[in-house]
Amino acid sequence: MAGRGFEFTSDLLKIQFRDHPLADPTLIQPGHPQGLAMGEMMTRTNEGRLVRATDITVDDDVSTAEVAFPLWSESGRTDIQAMGSKKATVPELGPYEFDTHLFDAAAAIGGGAPIASVLQAVKVATVRVNGRNYSGLVGHGGATDTAPVFGRVWKLPARNGGRLQVRVIG
Repeated sequence: MAGRGFEFTSDLLKIQFRDHPLADPTLIQPGHPQGLAMGEMMTRTNEGRLVRATDITVDDDVSTAEVAFPLWSESGRTDIQAMGSKKATVPELGPYEFDTHLFDAAAAIGGGAPIASVLQAVKVATVRVNGRNYSGLVGHGGATDTAPVFGRVWKLPARNGGRLQVRVIG
C-alpha cells in the first residue's frame, strides 16, 4: 500500500510498545499474498503469540477478542525476518491515537452501525480495502452490539485526508 496508511498521532502521550512472536512467521515475508500490513488489528493467543484479530478469509468476520492492538511493524523489514522468533511490535500500554486506512465507514457488521460521528465506538472486523481483506475497524452498534469496543472515533475520514483517526484508552 502506497503512502502513509497507518501513523500514530499521539506524540505527547506515553505509549508502551512490546515485541511478541508471530504465530505464523511467514506473514511478514515480502510478497506473501496474505501478508500483514502495518496497522492491521492483532490479538494474542494463549501462548502469547500475535495473530490477526479476525479471520480475513471470512468476509465481515467480527473479533470477539477483548483486547486488540494495531500492528506497528512494516512488512518486509529485514531485521524482523532475521530474528529466530519472528517478532512484531504492538502498542500495549497507555492511551494512544492513530490514523488508519484499514476501516470501512459504511459497514454495519454484526449489529454494528456505519461510522458517522466523532466519539462513536469502533470494533475490530474483517474489512475490504483495495480488493483485499484485512483485520481493520468498523462502527460499533452501541448497547445492542455484543462485540468488544476497541476505541473511539477521534476524527472522521472526511476531515482527515481519508483516514480514520481513533483514540484508544488502554
